[in-house]
Amino acid sequence: MKCLVLFVSIALFVPLALSSTFSSDLLLPSELEEVVPNGKTYASVVDIDGNPVKAGAKYFVLPSLRGSGGGLILSRVVDKNVKVCPQDIVQVPKELNRGRPVEFFPAYPEKTGEFIKVNNPINVNFFFPNEASRCANFTVWKMDKKYKYVVGRGTLGALNRIRNWFRIVPYGKDYRFVYCPSLCVPCKIKCFDLFISYEERENVEVRRLAASGNELPFSVYFKKVD
Repeated sequence: MKCLVLFVSIALFVPLALSSTFSSDLLLPSELEEVVPNGKTYASVVDIDGNPVKAGAKYFVLPSLRGSGGGLILSRVVDKNVKVCPQDIVQVPKELNRGRPVEFFPAYPEKTGEFIKVNNPINVNFFFPNEASRCANFTVWKMDKKYKYVVGRGTLGALNRIRNWFRIVPYGKDYRFVYCPSLCVPCKIKCFDLFISYEERENVEVRRLAASGNELPFSVYFKKVD
């Protein structure tokens, strides 16, 4: 009798244990509407014109605060004389310069659809018109090994490479980027806001996209490329 009871207990416990183990590793798109720009509620990120941001479309990432600089580009920060592809993500100081357009690609497009969802893992890729160029392989955002700077050495669609994935979350009336070292949306993990790190190199101010400690996040909006 004891053996029968033990067998039944194990049979009931194992499916629950397996379910608990694997469900936390799955991306579960948010079913809750998030408060975003203009006081409206959307499950999707929206651009400055109020339209849902689409996967694969091109957008400029621009600062919300007027007078705080322009868009984002790839640049050589460490040594500009080295003949390698630009891999550092920096903000252009001039406000009228929109920088280079980016494209967003969700981790699980079959679950999230064509629109970019709030707080869901995405690849961010600088649009490169000439795909044949050797530098076209250095355009996907990635957190560096020291978890300090965002660089352009990632890989599109690589689910096993956690440092390639970022998220967009509401920030006031606009948005901010965060880095979470997991593809799991409902899991409680420590995420890092991205901010603009002001540094001086060779007497020139450089604005690098970096992981925040206690610094204010880089507040942004998205402008679709015409």
